[in-house]
Amino acid sequence: MKTLLEMALYRAFHAQKNKIRPGMLALGLSPGQPKVLGYLSRRANCMQKDIAAALDIEPATVSQLLSNMEQACLVKRSEPAERRRAESVSVTETGREYYEKWLKLCREVEEISLGGFSQTEKEQFLDYLGRMYQNLTGKTLE
Repeated sequence: MKTLLEMALYRAFHAQKNKIRPGMLALGLSPGQPKVLGYLSRRANCMQKDIAAALDIEPATVSQLLSNMEQACLVKRSEPAERRRAESVSVTETGREYYEKWLKLCREVEEISLGGFSQTEKEQFLDYLGRMYQNLTGKTLE
């Protein structure tokens, strides 16, 4: 019997997660934090609700993540003058350093994950996943 796409995606995702998780924990990052650091590394002074929407995370989860990240000095919160009630979030220099280490780990796991793929196959694979994501969410991958 042929493997269903759902099962193939699920198993590949979990295999990759299991490969990357020990390195993430060794860096001192918890699940969810790397993608928040990535988002904040590409943008300055973000609103919490925007982070939640962009990363497909519940606002309450983002709030908890940010609290933990602020305690670890990975992010800082501030109130911009133009929006007195709205708190903005930005990544700290420490957060940038952690994110760079995270990217190095991701590149290593990607190299293992896509071993034996040609450059064309890698590009096609990423394109297919991006199209699938857009079909399911109406959003494009960043």
